[in-house]
Amino acid sequence: MAHYLYSKEELPEGFKYPLSFLKICSKQDVLDLEPWWFLYEFENFAKQWLFELKKQYPTRKLIPFAKASNTDDIVCFDGSDKSGNPKVYFVHAFASSRWENRGSVCNFDEWLKQAKEESAQYKAEMAELDKI
Repeated sequence: MAHYLYSKEELPEGFKYPLSFLKICSKQDVLDLEPWWFLYEFENFAKQWLFELKKQYPTRKLIPFAKASNTDDIVCFDGSDKSGNPKVYFVHAFASSRWENRGSVCNFDEWLKQAKEESAQYKAEMAELDKI
């Protein structure tokens, strides 16, 4: 099953996905980063979040690529970046404009490192709860 990436028409002109992101997308098995999940797994969700973020924050060029299952937090590439190594923004969907920003990291690799650490901690906490 092919993973879904936004079409050239859906992306801001000149935007390039980071190669490390494309490498992960090209693998058959989806990387388990619970509570984060990649939007490329579900075309309808990917398109829905792209549309929703454009509607909510029309002045920003956000390209959503992952969502937290336990919050309305979404991670997005900076669509105005044409370097192929865009900044990654943490966006709290449905927050009022200018209140949606939950920080950023310099690129996808930095986000992936943080997401792996967060996932390990989350899974450890869930395992502890299962023991109760």
